Amino acid sequence: MELFDLVRVMFTDPKKYREVKNNDKAKNQFMINRFMAINFPEQAQLLNRNGINGIGVIDTWQFVTSRFKRVPGWIYTKTKKTKAQERLEFKYSEDLVSLYLKVNQVSRKDFDILTKMYPEEMQEYFTRMKKQYETYDGDES
Repeated sequence: MELFDLVRVMFTDPKKYREVKNNDKAKNQFMINRFMAINFPEQAQLLNRNGINGIGVIDTWQFVTSRFKRVPGWIYTKTKKTKAQERLEFKYSEDLVSLYLKVNQVSRKDFDILTKMYPEEMQEYFTRMKKQYETYDGDES
């Protein structure tokens, strides 16, 4: 039985849950514990031990989920790009980076540290720098 099939059965069908094989319970124990930690973090932490019986963990969670009539929305979490991930997508022009390194007398390693520690400031700086660079190039033509 696949993970989300097992989750659906746990929340909606106690009779069918009794027919689930122990192998399927043990195989999906980690992910189900992660899902349940979204709403029940303290209980999930207590059930998050090395060597714990995975089948017992799933049976415990099924007891908790038996009060639900359907699978709640917090189980199916979607991820959005965080601001940190969006910052990683910012492309620094190699020409501007080399100019920045030369003018500020910093190494590439220092530059990488600056972009990680101060991503917004560096993006703003490079956006302004790009505008100035384009304006400068346009005046000489």
